[in-house]
Amino acid sequence: MRTLAEIQQILRNYQPELKSKYGIERLTLFGSYARQEQTEESDIDIML
Repeated sequence: MRTLAEIQQILRNYQPELKSKYGIERLTLFGSYARQEQTEESDIDIML
């Protein structure tokens, strides 16, 4: 299971590519990972 810091770093790494290809300006993590309440069965919720 990935940590919140790992997920945030992955999103930061992909943000420039997503901006250039699709014009996405901002990525926001929400849900159990954002609240740091994730479990082994949690998915990752991302708002574009």
